[in-house]
Amino acid sequence: MTQVLLPIDRPDAWPARLISLLDSLHELLLDSQIAPTKVNPPDHDRAILAVGDALRPYSITGWHCTRLTDIEIAQIVGSGMQLPDDTMLRRRINALVKSGRLPGDIGDRLARTNQADESNRAGRLWFCFFPPHRAGEHGIGRFFRHSGGEALYNSHEDDPVTSQILCAIGTPCVIEADVPVTSLAPGTGLATKLVRTYLISRGYGTHEPVKHVDRSVQPIVADCIRQVIRYPETDFMELTGCATWRRPPLDGQ
Repeated sequence: MTQVLLPIDRPDAWPARLISLLDSLHELLLDSQIAPTKVNPPDHDRAILAVGDALRPYSITGWHCTRLTDIEIAQIVGSGMQLPDDTMLRRRINALVKSGRLPGDIGDRLARTNQADESNRAGRLWFCFFPPHRAGEHGIGRFFRHSGGEALYNSHEDDPVTSQILCAIGTPCVIEADVPVTSLAPGTGLATKLVRTYLISRGYGTHEPVKHVDRSVQPIVADCIRQVIRYPETDFMELTGCATWRRPPLDGQ
């Protein structure tokens, strides 16, 4: 990993060059938040784009909540995270069938009925760039309860047969990775959240969100994978806050 790690929630640890840029734009950025009618929209857009460009050399730590088999964990640690799509899901299903973890007829059902090629999933690896427990059980709980992620559970969690089988495969996991900013989908979301964090550090109060969720549109190489944290390891419990959930991440616990 060649990018420098940027702790986006700690302005006191940001590089001097980034702080200098934000300081030079402080008045414009503050007016954009508290008095947007005073700001010429093109000026605001140029400022946000300048901040976005300044973030390109960096990586930011993100967490991906999922459920994985031991083989899948080893593949991620050894080869990184690949972009999901229908072909990848079918490979995962076929591997489970070949290993005896999944009956062939169920594998066929899963391969036929899924959302792997939905536009908001295919070719995207989603991360929260804040400790996942801040999203609560409502925000992350479902990711841990079925193997195959949203691509499968949205189609099968209410099915009395396939849901039970998917709940028995794999272990709830959090993948911790340093995600290059350049791998994220184009947009101004990260720069906008970072600007708000900067302004808060300068005494500005806001109810606008600073927690950032984003998607990588490039594979995450193995060097960027910090660790895969499994339930019920201590780090998993602390990162997710699942000890207080209504339903535990692992069925039957």
